[in-house]
Amino acid sequence: MFKFAVYAFFAAATTAAASAQTVKATIPTALPTVGLAANPVTNKIYVAAPSFGGATDTILVLNGSTDKVIKQITVPVGAANLPVVDYLRNIVYTVGCNTFSENFACILTAINGKTDTVITTKTLFTTPGDGILGVAFNPILNKIYVANGSENLIDVVDAKTYNVTGTISTSDREPFGISFNPLNQRLYIPFFTDQIEVFDVIRNTRLADVSIGTADANIAVNVVTGNVFITDDILGTATVGVLDKSGKTVADVQVQDSPYGLDVDLVTNKAFVVSTGTATLNVIDGKTNTLINAVSSISANYVAVNFATQKVYLSGDNGITVVSEK
Repeated sequence: MFKFAVYAFFAAATTAAASAQTVKATIPTALPTVGLAANPVTNKIYVAAPSFGGATDTILVLNGSTDKVIKQITVPVGAANLPVVDYLRNIVYTVGCNTFSENFACILTAINGKTDTVITTKTLFTTPGDGILGVAFNPILNKIYVANGSENLIDVVDAKTYNVTGTISTSDREPFGISFNPLNQRLYIPFFTDQIEVFDVIRNTRLADVSIGTADANIAVNVVTGNVFITDDILGTATVGVLDKSGKTVADVQVQDSPYGLDVDLVTNKAFVVSTGTATLNVIDGKTNTLINAVSSISANYVAVNFATQKVYLSGDNGITVVSEK
């Protein structure tokens, strides 16, 4: 069912080739924004806007047609960090940790995407440490995968009960910006080292340990091609690694300093990577695995692509930037 839905939506989306990328809008915010996620079905974008110790945090909801904030959802302190969208069921999950309280807690908040109201909030773990460093969603098994940096494992959360129902061992390594391919049920786990783990969640088996890069931070998967893009967050000669779905290295694409956040447009087969060291948006052609453009003066940390509209959303210290692919 999911595979059919993905390809049906893929076929319905525009396939026009992207030309030069241009900034279409900027949305200033009082404080820095962090993680963000797009729902291509509803054309809404959800942006985490933490208060950094205030009474509550906020999830900003953008209308993808006007690129304006249409709602602000109040969530507990710590929850506004990393959102992920189940766009088939129209539910948004946001995870994070309250590091401003003596009672350290990492929490998950579920949001109804139709009404943009909170469904529930659940504590996932209370172990002090680096907390939640990544999140991914499995629409087939209805599971949420949480990179638990405090306990060096992946928490598996049931998206119906919001309870942690299992864990994935990472051999005492700290998982970072994970990504998931629902078509082959593989979870890709970076460790901010030169190692990437490929995990089969159906067979509960580690398939491969891949050596690539130096400080592998975040991963994005093109579910159509199966290729995996990894940012190597270093200064100097930095790269974005490209793996095939099995974990074999396909390419190393040189980009600007300190590549960090990224996302992939599965329609145009382009990867969009922010280099925090130079305030640059790097554009990689996923067919040739080459750098085809670099848009300057974009200060951001995270990226979300709406492949239905061919818009790229970036969050950072100065708020939100909207870039058109064409």
